[in-house]
Amino acid sequence: MSEQNPKNNSRRNFLLQAALAVPAAMAVQTLLSNKAFAADDLVSEKDPAAAALGFRLDASKVDTKKWPKRAGAEGAKQFCWTCALYQAKDSKNPKADATAPCLILGGKKVKQTSWCNSWAPNPNVKA
Repeated sequence: MSEQNPKNNSRRNFLLQAALAVPAAMAVQTLLSNKAFAADDLVSEKDPAAAALGFRLDASKVDTKKWPKRAGAEGAKQFCWTCALYQAKDSKNPKADATAPCLILGGKKVKQTSWCNSWAPNPNVKA
């Protein structure tokens, strides 16, 4: 019997790992691109995370008895576009985007006129 050369074995392992890495990288890329397409959709009020936060596509329809944060004069100024979690393209002018991703909702898009109980004031916006 002949002995195997350790260099050949290392080369063989490298080629095997490389051959397996390409399909794995392609699968990851596909998953990431599918997530990006999903982020183009508006978040639904029925989404479990959104529902838990009292999310409404139309902020004027928030039940202020259940979500008193939205009540009163200060609450009336709370919209996604005035929130620090709303990821508008231009942070100085977030109202320019009709929709934008929301950090608290996993990057799913929300309307600028939406609202949820995670609203936090955006320091760049005067509402």
